[in-house]
Amino acid sequence: MIQYDRIMEKLRMNPLKNVTLLKMLTAHHQVMDSYLIEQENNWGILLLLPANAFSYDLRAYPNANTIVLLDYSSPELIPALIDQLPKDARLVFKLQDEYSVLAFSEHYPLYKTRCFYSYSTASAHSFAEDRDTVLSELPDERLYPLWAANGYSSDEIGHYFADGAFSVSLFEGEIPLSTCFVFRNEEQIWEIGGVHTVEEGRKKGLAKRVVRTALFHTLQRGYIPRYQVQDNNVPSIRLAESLGLPLAVKLTHWINYIEQPI
Repeated sequence: MIQYDRIMEKLRMNPLKNVTLLKMLTAHHQVMDSYLIEQENNWGILLLLPANAFSYDLRAYPNANTIVLLDYSSPELIPALIDQLPKDARLVFKLQDEYSVLAFSEHYPLYKTRCFYSYSTASAHSFAEDRDTVLSELPDERLYPLWAANGYSSDEIGHYFADGAFSVSLFEGEIPLSTCFVFRNEEQIWEIGGVHTVEEGRKKGLAKRVVRTALFHTLQRGYIPRYQVQDNNVPSIRLAESLGLPLAVKLTHWINYIEQPI
């Protein structure tokens, strides 16, 4: 428990960068191997998560054994972290900087599979609330089909709202046109997810109005907003850029094996 607390303390020095590590460690520390290596004033953290522990990884990487996550204060610690990796395992590396990619590529063949951009807000950034949007702290069944189109199940939605999530939506009468919801990711980091506009409402700036209002309320509550998109989702990237959100984290997935269908 002492090591767990020390690792969490160091990761929370940069919670936005390390939100994935913090979330996985909080939820799965009982089945995760975690290492903290300290040398003088430098430290390195390695987290090894069974690939079947998290539903997303199980779907995305059905043939993997272990998910590898890490952070460090100095790249000099990377070799010591590499020494802790399981031998002859099918690994998924989730890496946040080019230096670690280069370091691991000296020991493993790396095949890029996915890349995610996390946007947040600059320190002086402010947003205006759109008065036509509807804010709700209760799940609205009218919005479930829109969120389902983004892959969210009813159980997931219920869990998020039970933990304090809220939605922002635009309606035409009783018919939802565009929506998103904001949910707790880890501590002060709150995720803007489920952004969806029905086909007849697209190319009218509705999603921008919804997300802008979600950012307003997230900041008003004292949270750090996170807007994550996959790097091939051009409309979502353009939306983030149109709102002036700077890129905060780039998380790239690499595997050391050839993925075969199961």
